[in-house]
Amino acid sequence: MKGRTLLVVSIIFGVALVCGYLVAANVNLLPEVASTRGELMQRLFNSLLGAATVVFVLVEGLLVYSVIRFRRRAGDGGEGVAVHGNTALEVFWTAIPALLVVVIAVYSFRVLSASEAETEKPMVVEVIGRQFSWEFRYPEQGLTSSDLHLPVSEPVRFEITSEDVIHSFWVPNFLAKRDATPGQVSEFAVTPSEIGVFPVRCAELCGPGHAAMVSQVIVETPEEFDAWVERMASLPGNSTEAGRLLFGRYGCTGCHVLADAGANGLIGPSLEGIGTRAGETVAGLDADAYLRQSILEPNVHLVPTYLEKIMPADFATRIPPQELDLLVTYLAGR
Repeated sequence: MKGRTLLVVSIIFGVALVCGYLVAANVNLLPEVASTRGELMQRLFNSLLGAATVVFVLVEGLLVYSVIRFRRRAGDGGEGVAVHGNTALEVFWTAIPALLVVVIAVYSFRVLSASEAETEKPMVVEVIGRQFSWEFRYPEQGLTSSDLHLPVSEPVRFEITSEDVIHSFWVPNFLAKRDATPGQVSEFAVTPSEIGVFPVRCAELCGPGHAAMVSQVIVETPEEFDAWVERMASLPGNSTEAGRLLFGRYGCTGCHVLADAGANGLIGPSLEGIGTRAGETVAGLDADAYLRQSILEPNVHLVPTYLEKIMPADFATRIPPQELDLLVTYLAGR
C-alpha cells in the first residue's frame, strides 16, 4: 500500500512539475517585443521563470507532503525518530541546485553575448538625457530630434550620456535599458523588428519632472525613415510649422503646456497665451525680447511657484540664431 501511495504521489509531483514549467515558460508577462534583442531576452526570461516554477513546485510540494505524511496522529505522544545525516541526500540537494545554477549562468551568458553583438556598420544614434527631456542626435544624417525614429530590421548603436544628473534610457518594448551618466558614454546595440510607435521612458528618479521625461520611438520602413530624414534636413517654410517642430526638438514639450504643440508638461509654467502676456510681464521688454531672454537666461524672469535652475541654461550654445528666431516668433503667436 505504501509503495502504491508513493507512486501516486510521484506521478502527481511529476505532472505538476511539467505543467508548471510549460505554463511558466509560455506565459506572457513582458511588453510586446519589438526588437531582436528583446526576443532573446524574452526567451531567457521565460526559461528562467519556468525553472523557478519547477523549483517552487518541488520544494513547496515536498513541504506540504511532509506536513501531511509526518503529522502527529491522535493519541501519539511520543518523540519522533531521530535522524542523523544522510550523505546521499546531502549530495543530491547540493549537486542538483549547483548544476542548475551553472546551466542558467551559461545560458544567460550566451544570451547576453548574442544581445550585445554588434554588426559591422550599425546606424549610430546619440542619446542625451537632461532634465526633463530626451534628445536624439543622428551624426551620420546631421539631424536632431525629440522623437526617436528608426528603420525596421536595421541595426542601431545607441551612445548614451547625460548633461546634468543620472537618467536611465529605457525602451520597454525593446527590453533594453541603460543609464545615462554625466561625463560618460554607455552603449548598447539593438535591431528593431516590429513597425509601430513605442514609449521611451526615464527609469531613474532624476528630479521633480521625472514622470514627464517621456518620448517615443517610431519604427518605420526604411523608405519612411529616409523620407523623415529629408523632411528634417530643412525646416518647414511656414514659421508656425517650423516653430512647432523646434518646440518639440529642444524638449520644451516635456515641461510646458501648449496645446498647439501637443505639450502637457507640468514642470514649467503654461505657455498658453504667452504671446499676449509676454509683452506685459516686464516693463521695457516687448514680447519678443522677453521670450528670447527667457529662453537664453531662464533664471532671470522666474514665474512665482516654479523652481529655478530647472530649465536648461545652455540654449545660447545649442540653438542656432535662425532657429531661435523661429521659436520666438512661434511662441509670440500663441
